[in-house]
Formats: sequence, structure tokens, C-alpha cells
Amino acid sequence: MELLKAVEGTLAESIDSGVVEDHDHHVLGLPSGLEGGAPGGARIEAALHAIVAARHLIQQAAHGVELSGLPILERAQKNLAIAGGYVATTWTTELSQHVNRRPR
Repeated sequence: MELLKAVEGTLAESIDSGVVEDHDHHVLGLPSGLEGGAPGGARIEAALHAIVAARHLIQQAAHGVELSGLPILERAQKNLAIAGGYVATTWTTELSQHVNRRPR
């Protein structure tokens, strides 16, 4: 759990600072979910949501602890859906860019 929290913190700091990998800069239109987020960063955002979901699931399985508000499984499901959305959209965008670049 501590390792997941550390990775989660690192990813969140990366999103907050606007630092994205070079290969994410070309995925314009897929900024962080934050208002005014930098272009790219979709992979970082997807990873953050997936890690949050994993942490919730491990917490539920290991300790049976519920957080206030939504049940943990519902929170995990929402985070996994968001992560999956980022991955699917990024893949579709990159695929269409690749197809459009190919010589005809």
C-alpha cells in the first residue's frame, strides 16, 4: 500500500507540474483532466486512476475498510473506467494519426 501511495503521489505531482513524457506531447486534445492541464499526459492520468483503483481494491480485500461516501468497489470501478477511457481514447487518437501519416 505504501508503494502504491508513493507512485500515486509521484503521478499526481507530475500532472500538477505539467511534466509529460516526450511521446505524450503529440497527443494534443488529451490533456490531464485538470482544468487548464497541459497537452498530453493521458498515459499519466490513466496510470493514476488505475493505481487509485488498485489501492482501493487492496484496502477492501485486506482490511474490509470502507471509505466515507461511495463504497470502495464503486470507487474502484469508476477509476478503472476512467483509466480505460484514457487508454482507449489515446490508442484511437494515435492510431488515426499513424494512419493519416502513411504514404498513399
